[in-house]
Amino acid sequence: MSRARTFSNPALVLSYRKIGEQDRIVVLLSQEQGKIRMIAKGVRKLTSSKKATLEPGNYVAAYGVVTKSMPLLTQAKMLDDCMSIRSNLQKIRQLSQFLEILDRLFVNQELDDGMFDHILNMRKLIVTDQPTKASLLPKIDHMLTMLGYQPLAETKHQSVMDYVAEITERPMKSWDYFKI
Repeated sequence: MSRARTFSNPALVLSYRKIGEQDRIVVLLSQEQGKIRMIAKGVRKLTSSKKATLEPGNYVAAYGVVTKSMPLLTQAKMLDDCMSIRSNLQKIRQLSQFLEILDRLFVNQELDDGMFDHILNMRKLIVTDQPTKASLLPKIDHMLTMLGYQPLAETKHQSVMDYVAEITERPMKSWDYFKI
């Protein structure tokens, strides 16, 4: 039985890395494939229609082609953007830290419906509402327990970032917003 060479998934853009002069490696989180890295050819050109769509925090429909090495991102359609937070430093910090936590904790495997919906609800809360640490910490803690980790209160850590850094055995890069 042959594997499908093309696919489309609704996905959350977690991060990207520049490669070459015009390309990026984009990290997406989708329900069907979990965390996936894809090459977006020509996305850094001034005339690229995918440039704004593939910014971290955006919820997109990603269309790709499976190759021998890394999948190619052929199209990306915006489902929900996060441009409304660009003038609010606190929300930018919340979103960037949330995306880094997701990038560290998830791997290439299917997510269950409840987990992906939980992630999208937290993203929506950050982008559209005025969340506080007190409203976001329990949701992140619930996500950690859904993944099989101890609740933050049962650990010696004072922040989610310290806890995730220990779990992944790599220091976190974003500013620590989610402290107890």
